[in-house]
This record gives sequence, C-alpha cells and structure tokens, in this order.
Amino acid sequence: MEFAFPIPDHLPRAAQPRQADISTSILTALSEASPINLAQTNDWVQQLNEAINQTELAIHNRIHQDLEAFERQTDTSRSIQRRFNALTSNIGRLHTELEDAETGSIPRITQALREHFDVAQRALDSTTTSTSLQYLQKCKQTHGNVVKLTTAGELPAAVLASTELQALVEACPSPLRESLVVLDLQHVARSSRDNVLEQLSGVYHSCLLLKNSKLSIQHRYKRLSLSDILASIPSQTLVTDLATLRKDIITQFIRPALSIDAPSIFASSTILELQPSRSSSPFKSVLEVFSFLREQLVPHLPELHRKSFVTSFYPPLCDAVEAHLLNAMPRGIDGLPTYLDLVLEAINLEVKIVEMGFFGGMERRIHQWGVQVQSHYEKRRRTQLLEEVRTIILSDSNPPVRIEIETPSVVQEETHPAQEANGSNAEDEEGNWDFDDDDSSAQEPSENISKQEDNREEDTETAEGDGWGFDDDDVPTPAEGKDSKGEGHDPWGVEWDDMPVEKTEPSSRDTAAEKRMDPSSSHPQSAHTPNSAPNVTKRFEQESYFVSHVATAVSSITKQILEEGLRLSGSSVFKERGFTASHPAILLSTAPSALDLFRGLYPTGRLSGNSESLAPRLQYSNDCKYLAEVSEKLRATYTNIHQSDADALNVRFEEVTQRLEMTNVSWLEDTMDEEAQALLSRLAEIGGFDDLGHNSRYEEAHGKIRQIKNRITIFSQELKSSLAISIYNQNLGMLIDRVLDRVLQDVFALDDISEIVSERIATICRTLHPLEALFPEIENVSTVASYASLWLKFTYLSDILEGSLADISSWFDSGLLIDYEPQELCRLVRALFADTPHRAAFISRILNH
Repeated sequence: MEFAFPIPDHLPRAAQPRQADISTSILTALSEASPINLAQTNDWVQQLNEAINQTELAIHNRIHQDLEAFERQTDTSRSIQRRFNALTSNIGRLHTELEDAETGSIPRITQALREHFDVAQRALDSTTTSTSLQYLQKCKQTHGNVVKLTTAGELPAAVLASTELQALVEACPSPLRESLVVLDLQHVARSSRDNVLEQLSGVYHSCLLLKNSKLSIQHRYKRLSLSDILASIPSQTLVTDLATLRKDIITQFIRPALSIDAPSIFASSTILELQPSRSSSPFKSVLEVFSFLREQLVPHLPELHRKSFVTSFYPPLCDAVEAHLLNAMPRGIDGLPTYLDLVLEAINLEVKIVEMGFFGGMERRIHQWGVQVQSHYEKRRRTQLLEEVRTIILSDSNPPVRIEIETPSVVQEETHPAQEANGSNAEDEEGNWDFDDDDSSAQEPSENISKQEDNREEDTETAEGDGWGFDDDDVPTPAEGKDSKGEGHDPWGVEWDDMPVEKTEPSSRDTAAEKRMDPSSSHPQSAHTPNSAPNVTKRFEQESYFVSHVATAVSSITKQILEEGLRLSGSSVFKERGFTASHPAILLSTAPSALDLFRGLYPTGRLSGNSESLAPRLQYSNDCKYLAEVSEKLRATYTNIHQSDADALNVRFEEVTQRLEMTNVSWLEDTMDEEAQALLSRLAEIGGFDDLGHNSRYEEAHGKIRQIKNRITIFSQELKSSLAISIYNQNLGMLIDRVLDRVLQDVFALDDISEIVSERIATICRTLHPLEALFPEIENVSTVASYASLWLKFTYLSDILEGSLADISSWFDSGLLIDYEPQELCRLVRALFADTPHRAAFISRILNH
C-alpha cells in the first residue's frame, strides 16, 4: 500500500500479528463443526497433545539453557516462603500479647489512664468550686460594704466601694461568667453604683444650685465637703456637669448682663444673683461673675479639671463681648466717642479676667478686636446701610418722581452769501446742490404746503378715531386715478421726441421735499448746502423724565454714605483714644455698592412679575440713567475733596457708572428691539406687496399697515410718558426707521409695478405719514427727519409711485431725490415704466450723475 505522503519515522509501527494458540484454534473449529464426528475429535486431541509436548519441551529447553540461574532462583523463592511463614507466626503472637482482653498490654494501660483522669477531674472540680466560692464571698462582702456606706451617708467611700465591686464583677473567673449568680451579682452591682451616683448627683446639685438666674454654692453638705463631693464624681460625669454649669452661667448671667437692658448682678459670699435693676456698667457685672467663681467654686474643683474649667469661659466670653460691642455700635459718627469708651472698658475687663486665670488662647481676642475697631465700625455701618437700601428697594411703594435735567443742544444757523433777497429759490437750491441740468428745475408753489398740512391733519384725525384700524372702510379705489398727471400725458410708455423742458408742479405731497430744500428747515439734510456758512451755538434745554421713588431714595442714602465717610476721614476721634486710625475705605466704598445693589436687586425684586410690561422696564432704564448721573457727580465731589486718596474709590465709582449706563442702554435697547421685532413680524405677515391688484390682498395689506401705524402711536405715548424728550425722539425715530426700511425693501424687491399697484402702494405708504405728528415741531416744521433718517426718502416714495417719468426726472434734477441710491432709483423706474428710449436715457443719466 502506498500513501500520499511518507510516514514519519518516530510514529510507532503496527506489531506483527500473533499466531493464535492451539486451544483457540480447536475451540473455533469446534464451534464451526456441525455435526462433530470421531475423526475430528481425535484430530483435535492429537493437536492438543502435540502442543502440550511442545510446551514442555520449550520449558525444559529454557531451564537447561541456564540451569545454574534457575536453581539459584528456586532456592531463593523457597527461602522467602519460609521467612514469610515465620513472620506471620510472630505477628500473631504479638497481637495476642497486645490486644488480648485479659492479658494484653493496651487494655491494661487504657484502664489505668481512665482511672487517673477521673481522679484529676474530681480534684479540678473541687479547686474551682472552692475558688468560686471564695470570690463570691469577696463580692458579697464588698456589696455589703457599699450598702453600709451608702446607708451611713459616706458617699465618697461608697463610690470607691461600688467601683471596686464593679471591677470584681467584671473580672470574675471564667467558670462564673455564665452562671446565674454572677448575672444577678452584675445587676446588683450596677444598681448599687447607680444608687450611689444618683445620691451623689443630688448632693452636687444641692451644693451648686443654679435656678432662675440665681447661683448658690454650699461648701458643705452634712458631713461632706464640696471638694470631696466633686472629687468623688466620676471624671466623665464631672466634665459633663461642669460644661453644663458653664453654659448656664454664660446663658443666665454673662449674656443678659451684656444685653441691651443690662441688668445688674449681686454677689455675696455664697450667692450670685441677677437683679432687674439696670447696671451702670455691663462689664462691671461680668467681672462680678468671674470674681465670684474664682473665690467660691474654683478652689474646690479637682486639680485635673480646674484648668480646663476656668479656661473654657474665655471663648464664649469673647463672643458675648464682641456681640455686645457690635450691637452697641452707633449708627453715625456722633456716637463714636461714647462707643470707644465702651470698647476701652471691654479691654480693661479682658485684662482683669486674664489676671484671674480665666484665659485660654494664644492672643487676647478683645484687645485685637479693639485694635481694629474702626474696621469693625465701617463693616457694621456698611451692613446696616446696605440692609437699609435693600429694604427700600423691596418695599418702597411711593409713586415715581419727575426729574428735571438740562441737556445740551447744538443749533446751526446758516447764511447763504450767494443768495439774493429777490432771487428765486429754485436757482439758489440748484446752485447749492451743484446740479448741472438746467432744463429740469421744479416750481414749488407755496400753497402746496398748506394743502399738505391739511392732508396730514386729516390722516391724524383718522388714526385717532380708529385705535387699530380695524374699522377703516375708506379704502381708495384704483378708479380715482393719479391727480398729479396731466390730461394727455401717459407716463407708462408714451414716445417723446425730446425730454420736456417745461417745469412741472409737484403735488401737495411734495411739501416734504420743499421743507428739505428750504434753507431755514431744521432737518439735518439742509447741511448739504456747500455755500452755507454755519454759525454753531450751544444752549441747554430743560427736559424731564420719571424715575422711581426707590431710585431717589437710594440716591439720597448714597449721598449720606459719602458724607459720613468724608466726615470720618477728617475726624480724629480714634486717635484721641489711642486706637489705630486709617482711611475709611470700607465705608466710602459702600456708596457705590449701594448703587450696585440697586442695579442687581431691583430687576429680581420688583420686575420679576412684570417682565412683559413696558412701563416698569422703561422705569428701570430711567432709574439706571439717573443713578449713573448721581454716581458721576459723587465721584467728582469726592475727587475734588480727596485728590490724593481718590484713586480706588474713583475707579469704583467709574465702574458703577459704566454698569448703570450699560444697564440703562441695554434695557432700553432690548425694549425697543422687542417692539421693533413685533412690528416687523406684523409687517412680515403682509408677505410683500405682490398681487396688490386683488382687492382682498390690498385690503389685507392696508389693514396691517394701519395696525402698525396705530401700534406705533400707542407705543409712542407710553414711551413719551417715561423717557426724556430727546431720548424719546431718538428711539422712536430708530423704531420708525426699521419699519420704513422694511417697507422700502419690499417695494424695491418688486420687478414690475402696474399702475393700479403703484397707486395702492402709495396709498399704503401714506398711511404711515401721520407718524410725523409724533415728533416736536420747530417754527411749525416737523423734526421727524432729524430722528428718522429714512423719513424723507419714504415720503418721496409715494410721489415717485404716482408721478410721471417727467416728474421724477424734474425732482431728480432738483436734488429732491438725493436720499435714494442710484441703483434703488433705477430699479423703481424700471419697475414703474415701460422700456422706452426716454426711460433708458433717464436711467443712464442717473447712473452717470
């Protein structure tokens, strides 16, 4: 057989098959033969005989191959068999000698040991019983001694005997520990000791009786002295009793003596009593307590507890004295001389207490406290003043107060050297704005101004009649047409041979443009005139705004704090009495801290429930503005008085001023931004000015704009009632600017504006024109453009939407559309007018201007 791989040499090889023996072969043949005959049987017998002969021959040959070794091994086997028989016989005899029940050694030894163990056990039992009885007899005698001493009233000796009995019971021999008699004895010993200690405690409290602020000390109780009684009380119990006594003395004598009422203390030979009459000096009463303790109690204390008891009074005494000094601290500089005398008395008390031995510690606390008395006074006053400020902030409910202020204003008076007295306005304005197009100057009749004012008054009356504009039914229809256009003029695509040279007259809606071009106008845009010679003058105007009564009260307290700090800085009351004097930085820093406390506490304490209301938020903004001005004035006052020491407080006042101003601005800006977001959200609901050709879409947009106008009007009233007029104008102008900017962007986003859509957008825009009345007037001219920078640009939008291409060109050449960017104006022209050569020429002229 061949394998696919060679077989390793180390693997075992299969053994050669062994030839079956003759008996197996015959049995196999016998089992297979059927039937069996005689010949087969003889054959098998013959084979067996031959196999036996062969085996005998093999054995014989094997023996005779090494006959000497065979004989040697045979002798050895016989010798081993003989010795094994002898060993077996000997073992049998030994077993009989050891294990025999009558004569064996092991049974006899076992019996002897058993008898010895019984004797030893009886001896041990006798010894243990004797020892236990003797121990119990000793315990009985000791217990009898305890009972005898207790009955005789010898409590100190009874305490020692009960202690000895307790020790005997605890150290009893081990055989007695679990016995019933010892358990009973433990109970008896415990009861005896408790009885003795209870009687001793009663004697202790009879000798040291403290009740109802009256301490009585008896030096003897029958035949027992106070020293023996105190020495007999267990150490741990005495420590607890003395600690309780010390706490009661502190509570019932020392603290009442240092209270506001300051009752007097009477001390006799054995009684210390607190009396209701007022003491002339609280520290003298405290000294009486320690003198009484030193003479009547301390000498009788055990030496082990004496020092710890007397020194344990020092920390609570210092705490009580310091608390008394803090409570007695005056609420002003006028009371400092008397108070400093009180501090000196406290220091003298400490000196005497230390001499008596009632001192424990590394340093004298009251003396150290007195060294820093100015610092403690300033910290206490700071706490009192800030708590007063906190109370005012949280509980003051007085109405707001109107504050009058002066605000600087700059007035520019312009003169025009190039303007003739009889010259035309159009020529002067054309020269001022430096426009070169001579064929597009506009005529602006003066009667248009009165028409514009009448229209605005009508719009204002309409707005006042309808709070939110939900009932406005006078929506103009597109059939009314454009009044500013000529009869035969079609601005939507008529072909002109040449640009018209006649001067068109703007409608009454152009009065805003007239005001802008008027050199006497107060609008800031009039400053564009290059030939003007400004004459700048500065004047102060009176303004007023409301601040809360809390702010005025905090301002008053802050001024008082600064005045008190300045008085303390110039006072020598501390030096006159030997105390260390320093610059009152802590008290002075309380002034700006009071303002800072208002800034942090007022919103959480007063505005937490009115966070959504407008008036409280504006009120808080005004308060911060007012207190910022107060802080700046106080800083200037302090700097003028203490120029060399003003650095730290100066920086502190500046920080508070900046924080108050930042809070004022941030709260006002957040309020305005919140209102602006609400208006822009309402404006976003319109969704732009697309599809205004549909009446429903137009009415919806017009209604939203009226609501925005009315909301601004109502919001302005709340704003005006809270803020100064200058701040009101600025913030209202910025608010209106954000709304106008969104409207302008929505209009600029239109790619194509039909005639009806332009009229409707112009009508919608004019809905916001009455907002001009929300601003003050100077010489019958509104100042809206001074605060809303997009106002003129927005008002021109309605004229542009309803004007012809010639009108827009004329206004552009006259400089009335200077607020529009070239791209914005071009986008409007492309959206309004058809693509004609005239429109292209006008757009080119705008871009190249």
